[in-house]
Amino acid sequence: MENYPRTIILKDSTECLFRPVEAEDREAVSDFFTRVDPGDLWVLNRDYSKPEAVNYFFQCLNPAENIHILAISDGKIIGMGSIQFTAFGARKHIGDVLILIDRNTKQKRLGSWIMLELISIASSLGLEILKIELVAGKDDAAIVASRRVNFIPQGTLKNFLQDRNGRWLDLIILIKEIHESWSDY
Repeated sequence: MENYPRTIILKDSTECLFRPVEAEDREAVSDFFTRVDPGDLWVLNRDYSKPEAVNYFFQCLNPAENIHILAISDGKIIGMGSIQFTAFGARKHIGDVLILIDRNTKQKRLGSWIMLELISIASSLGLEILKIELVAGKDDAAIVASRRVNFIPQGTLKNFLQDRNGRWLDLIILIKEIHESWSDY
């Protein structure tokens, strides 16, 4: 994580700082979750709009099992990317990816930048596979962006999730193989 902080420029020329989450970020992370689309929060395992879920998030910070990168602009978190992984067992080569973007920052390619950052981190961690789960119809832009960086759909779980109104949604699982070394082409 010695490559941080680092700055990127978004599609609309906004400057954005990438850095790992720190224990002192609790209030800023809590504020960020209030600006994430409720439909994006709905697919998570906890309701991060509530203080107890944010407290749990910070209790679980562990660089041996998860890496969280914040995207900050004008002093406020506008995006977050994470990789969850394990050092033991049959899944020790796999990282699970999650990306959340402030609802007012979408369509600026921040998610694509975060995805590229997570791929780089996964490579440095020695992970061999990244997996992302996205919702058909809701995450279509993220599906297209993921495919652009060689995430390949591996399966669709039909009628697997329910939205907040009880409508059934398909979950799409995409996988990316991480190569040990990058080449120019």
